Amino acid sequence: MSNETLIARARIVVVSTIGILIASLVAWRVQSGFSVGDGVLIVVLTLPLLIALPRLLAGHRRTYAWMSLAVTPFLIVAITEAVANPAGRLWAGLCLVVAFLLFVLLIAYLRLTRGHN
Repeated sequence: MSNETLIARARIVVVSTIGILIASLVAWRVQSGFSVGDGVLIVVLTLPLLIALPRLLAGHRRTYAWMSLAVTPFLIVAITEAVANPAGRLWAGLCLVVAFLLFVLLIAYLRLTRGHN
């Protein structure tokens, strides 16, 4: 498999993981009784991810770099909910695992494309 094919597949995996992360966040908040505050939380957390999607698909390394920072709020909210809300631990744990996976994939993409423009 060529390096370009591997990079293209890595992009697809990253974008798919973003979709799973957003879906898990929405499912988590909807199952606990959706409120206006939940809607604001979803918008605030997902807006940077959605804004970055076109540049992620285009393979801009700088976008992959700053996206690793955009995942941090997901990690913070998931850890807080896992500790503070026993009823939401399953969904918070799922969001935590997917957010951490996305973080690792973003760093792996940056390492894979090191030296490319």
